[in-house]
Amino acid sequence: MHKPILTWLRSSGPTWQYKRIWLDALIATLCLNVLAYVIFSKMGFTTFEIFEEDGPIEDLQSLVLAITVVLAVLAAFRTRILARFIAITTACIAVVFFMREMPICRGDVTVYCVSKTSLPIVLGATALVLLIATVLFELRHRGGLSRAIHPRLSWPLALIALILAAGQAAEHFDIVEAEETFESYGFMVLMMSAVWLFRFSRKQPVEPLKVRARAGFHKLMHPLSHR
Repeated sequence: MHKPILTWLRSSGPTWQYKRIWLDALIATLCLNVLAYVIFSKMGFTTFEIFEEDGPIEDLQSLVLAITVVLAVLAAFRTRILARFIAITTACIAVVFFMREMPICRGDVTVYCVSKTSLPIVLGATALVLLIATVLFELRHRGGLSRAIHPRLSWPLALIALILAAGQAAEHFDIVEAEETFESYGFMVLMMSAVWLFRFSRKQPVEPLKVRARAGFHKLMHPLSHR
């Protein structure tokens, strides 16, 4: 049981090249949150109001997640194979968190909100997109999923999970400032991942989408037709 796992961990393969992502995201988060705190404090907001649920800091988090979705989707259109799968995964994760941060529509909240009926539909559709992308990726590139989830490549996602877990712990102890700061940091790491993927995608020579879609369809159907 342990030997295959150790062999997999020691195997060679693609590596996440953006090593400073944790530090760049931390600096960006601190600068953005401090700037928001100063601006909204001058406007008369209390510290609790700035960091509370649906407050200015959460609005910034939603903006960061929206940017993440846009950049990751654009990157997915210009990248291939593994990088495209990573971009799609990043976009889907960002959509889930974006919907989670969006206020639920109620009497006093009618703009920029989501209904209780629409929320599970959007989350379910996003999960379905990710599932389909994962299945197609593995069918077209056998063993590709094991390379995609290898810690050498996927450690930024593990870092995000750890940061958000710390945010949940802060929420449990009702430390709202720490909770929102941890969440801002986790979402910023996700956005920095999308930024890097987008920059990487701009360097890739890519055929027209129609040509790639046709080639992908034939590549998927080839092994199925020979069973």
